[in-house]
Formats: sequence, structure tokens, C-alpha cells
Amino acid sequence: MSLDLNVTYVLVLVLFLIPLLFLNAILFRPFLKLFEERHERLEGALARAEGMLAKAEERAETFNEKIKVATARGIEKRNEIRASARTDMDERIAAEKAALDTRLAAALEEIAKKRRVAHADIIVEAEKIAELTATKLLGRSI
Repeated sequence: MSLDLNVTYVLVLVLFLIPLLFLNAILFRPFLKLFEERHERLEGALARAEGMLAKAEERAETFNEKIKVATARGIEKRNEIRASARTDMDERIAAEKAALDTRLAAALEEIAKKRRVAHADIIVEAEKIAELTATKLLGRSI
């Protein structure tokens, strides 16, 4: 088998290479350049999106930490207010109890005084009734 090269092959090769070079310069290179730019833009957009996502996650984490701190402070403040209110309420209750104890002691003293007066009055009245009864029974004064 022998390979016979003649001018036709060279001419066909030249006719094939000229449009190929022409199309390469006019069509293929701009298309590949456009494709590469698009690829770079997509990669850049993807990188920016990943950066933005990371930043958003970081902000969310910071926000959650701030929420935890604020919640803890709120709970502490609520407990302080409750303790203060409980102390105030206990003081008021103690003051009212002392006032009621004072009023109760005064009322008991007043009752005891009236009891003694009533007892003295009863004794006097009992003596009068006894004397009156004896006078009526005996028919004379005692």
C-alpha cells in the first residue's frame, strides 16, 4: 500500500484550513471568550453568594447570641422585680399585721375594761336586788 500525495490533497487541506482559521478568528475565539467570561461571572457570583450566605449565617448567629443575652437579662430583671415586689408585699403585710395586732390589743383592753365595769355594775345591782328581795321577804329594811 502506498500513499500517493498530490496537489489535490494539499489544495483540499488548504481549502479546509482557511475557513477553519477564518471561523476560528471570527466565531470560535469570541464564543470561547464569551463562554469563559460567563463561566468567570458565574463562579464570581457563586463565590459572592457563598460569601453573602456565610455573612448572613454569621449575623444570624450574632443575632441569636444577642437574643440569648437579652432573654437572660430579661429573666434576671423579672426575678429582681419579683423579689422586690415580694419584699415590699412582705413589708406591707408585716405593717398591716402589726397595725391589726395593735388594734386587736386595744379592742381586747377595751373589752376587758367594759367587762370590769359591767361586773362592778352587776355586783352593785345584785346587792340592790338582794337587799330589795330581803326587804320584801322580811317586810322590813335591812
